[in-house]
Formats: sequence, structure tokens, C-alpha cells
Amino acid sequence: MKALICYFSGTGNTKKVATCFGEALKNLKVDVVLHNIDDGCNVDFSDVDMLGVAYPIHAFNAPSIVIDFAKKLKKQERETRLFIIKTSGEPLALNNISSCKLKSILKKRNFVLTNEYHYVMPYNMIFRHSDSMAYRMWKVASQIIPLDCKDMVDGKSVKLRYFPFSRVLAGMFRIEHWGGRFNGKKYKVNENCVHCQMCVKRCPTHNITFENGEFHFGKNCLMCVRCSFNCPKNAIKIGWFDKWKVNGAYNFNNPDGTEQKTHKNYCKHSYNKYFAKNEKRIEAFKDKIDAIS
Repeated sequence: MKALICYFSGTGNTKKVATCFGEALKNLKVDVVLHNIDDGCNVDFSDVDMLGVAYPIHAFNAPSIVIDFAKKLKKQERETRLFIIKTSGEPLALNNISSCKLKSILKKRNFVLTNEYHYVMPYNMIFRHSDSMAYRMWKVASQIIPLDCKDMVDGKSVKLRYFPFSRVLAGMFRIEHWGGRFNGKKYKVNENCVHCQMCVKRCPTHNITFENGEFHFGKNCLMCVRCSFNCPKNAIKIGWFDKWKVNGAYNFNNPDGTEQKTHKNYCKHSYNKYFAKNEKRIEAFKDKIDAIS
């Protein structure tokens, strides 16, 4: 069995999850190829049994780069299993609608959705989660992924529940695709900038250029915030959403127990429910996780 996992990752969370998913499938004797959507749609499906698409949720939708990738894929001669992996900073049921458009596009290309998974990872916008929260999120995701992969390989179909009018609501929120491009032109660098041009090199749409000593931000911004999140000098202002900016990588390995949570009541019920459900499942199948990890 061969699986191709095509992923887009703005600041690294989805890549981390997709890589873990790939490793778990390999432990189950599945031949896995990982493809970064940044590199385009030149992928070979000739002997692929399962296609996985992984992305971070943008305004309750898949990012525009993922939608464009799906549109460029050719229709398959044979029906191919599809699984979707998505990440977001909060475990809200509203996030389930994010794959409506993507699923519809891929269905026309003979990819049929059988499995769909959502993993909570720390925000790269809105506010910064504590490293202890990021650690807990990753611990749960990395332990639940092998169980999800085992279910998938065993032929168990898992789909997220959509509520009525999901497609319409997702379509309304898709204005972010247009709005992000408009807002992207308002990006600026401040006096902290040292002209390392890391943002230019890493932008997935080549939207940032540096000419005659100045940075220019074009109209193809995805609002993935890869540039501002990874800026070593925190020098990039992200337009209208600058107050939501998060800068700097999370520490997933060694959380500081004395660190204060600045938004401890934000979506508290949803987080508690997400962790309780998954940690209970992890405990119940601990031996299985050890066996397939």
C-alpha cells in the first residue's frame, strides 16, 4: 500500500503533524511519500492507493494555495481513497466545515474521502499559547495519530460531522482568500529589520521582494504569517491584524512550569473536552500505541 501526503504548512505545525502521520503509516508497513505543496503540483499518482491532504485552517477554510493545488490535479483513472488532515488553534466544531470546498474539488478528480482528522496545535495568530499548552497539544496529537493511522489502514472510515448549511457558511468565510491578499499589501517592516531576507526566501507565494534596499509586499499573500512568525527580529507588521501577531517558535519539548497562561479562559470548555476525550482514548489504547510507534 502506498500513501502520498501533500501538505501545506504556514509556520510548521501542519508539517509537524503530517510528518508524524507519515511515520505512523510507515510503522504500519505503508509506503509513504511526503510532498510540500509549496513545491507545486508535479506529483505522480500512478501507484498511489491513498492521497492525504494536510493544511492549517484559515478562517474555517483550507488556504487558497491548497485549493489551487487541488484544482490543478488531474482526474484519476481509478477511484483513490482520500484522507484529510487539518490543524487549528482551537477544537471548535465549526472547523469541520473547512474541507467542504476541497472535498468537492477532489471528488470530481476521483478522490473519495474516507477519513478526516483535526488536530489542535498552537496559534500562530490571534494570541500566543503558553509553551506548556503547546506541549500538551503536541503530546496528544503525536499519541493519537498512530491510533488514527491504524484505524485507517484497517479500513475504518472516520468522518467529521458537518452541520446544516456548512457549505454556505464556509463560502462566506472564504472572503479571507481575497481579504488576505488585500491586507498583505499593507505589510511593512520596522526599524528592527536587519535585511536578512529570511521572509523573502521562505514566502510560499514569492510575495515578498527586496529591491534597492527596500522590501515590497505584493498581492498574493496567503495570510499564513510565515514571514512575521519566523522573523528573528520581530520586524514585520501584518497590516490590519498586527495586534494579533505571534512571533517566535514554540517550545514543544521542555515547557516552563512557571509560565503564566494569558488566555486561560479562552475556549476553556472546548479545550477541556478535546483533551479529556483524546487523553482517555490514549490511556485506553496505550499498549497499542507502544506497539505501532
